[in-house]
Amino acid sequence: MREAFYRIPGAPKLALVTDFHNTRPEPVLRSLAKQRPELIAIAGDVIFGSRPEGDLSPLTTQENVLPLLRGCAEIAPCFFSLGNHELFFDAEDVQSLTSLGITVLDNRWVEHNGLVIGGLSSAYVTSYRRFLATLSAADRSAMRYPTKVSVGKKRGLSAEDRVPETAWLRDYAAQPGYKLLLCHHPEYIAYVPENVDLILSGHAHGGQIRLFGHGLFSPGQGLLPRRTRGLYDGRHLVSAGLANTTRMPRLFNPPEICYVNL
Repeated sequence: MREAFYRIPGAPKLALVTDFHNTRPEPVLRSLAKQRPELIAIAGDVIFGSRPEGDLSPLTTQENVLPLLRGCAEIAPCFFSLGNHELFFDAEDVQSLTSLGITVLDNRWVEHNGLVIGGLSSAYVTSYRRFLATLSAADRSAMRYPTKVSVGKKRGLSAEDRVPETAWLRDYAAQPGYKLLLCHHPEYIAYVPENVDLILSGHAHGGQIRLFGHGLFSPGQGLLPRRTRGLYDGRHLVSAGLANTTRMPRLFNPPEICYVNL
């Protein structure tokens, strides 16, 4: 695992953890314990896969997720935003994270030590919630995480318009103070107001294969993606993430944890 360090004027001393995908937590926690950031930003996709096993929460069925999150919370204040693999998360899942001392930022912001920290949830999350709103009370109560297949609708589950919920960003950007935004998808930068000071993303997995310093492919950005790893425009930090979730190997593209001003 690579440790990537960035100097960003005005930013807090932080760690960016993304795309953990239920991999081994020990290397991540050792690195965090050594560097001791003032806060840990967990920008989505801690779990692997998006379809829960019946009514069982993926937080409990995936053995490495809670140990990682519990360990992070013991090191520094943690802020968590929802990625596309968290699309099924419900209120009980959020409460499980909250009980560990982790602040879940689901299209909202909080103030912390002079910072205004927000979290822009994946469009997959909002799309699934729109789907839930179409179900009858009987379908909703039949299982904890209903899908289109389970209620006899068209097969599959997708984010129909792939547009996140952004109306709240106007009020967020109007707040005084240093604005830090957790935003799992790098391609959502188009929705972020210009006066947001620092945006933290993942999702691109470094472009999977890196040649001459550029990634080859990223979900949401396609071939030759523009934002896959590193600092862009002096205010958009994209982590290559901590795991691989495809059959295609990561080449010239090690997993990483990012540190700012450490």
